[in-house]
Amino acid sequence: MIDTDEDQVIMIKRAVFGKQVETFFNSEIGRYILSRALEQKTEAQRQFLEINCADVEKVRELQNRITQANDIARWLADAVTDGLQAMNLIEERSQNGA
Repeated sequence: MIDTDEDQVIMIKRAVFGKQVETFFNSEIGRYILSRALEQKTEAQRQFLEINCADVEKVRELQNRITQANDIARWLADAVTDGLQAMNLIEERSQNGA
């Protein structure tokens, strides 16, 4: 629940940021970055299946590349979700007359 004017400002900033990330997500640059992250993940997974599992350094490197690629998409999606949740709280407050 939004209790103060400061909380309202924070919710608005979260909603605006989420919308900006969503716009970026759907832009040519955003699609490029997500595409590159997916390519990195796919290539790392392919290499992972071919390496010697005793090569701990290489296993760790590939795991990190896969995790990094997953993180990029998750960070963007989390920002959009947070913005939508903030927007829902703002709308809920305005409907309740607060």
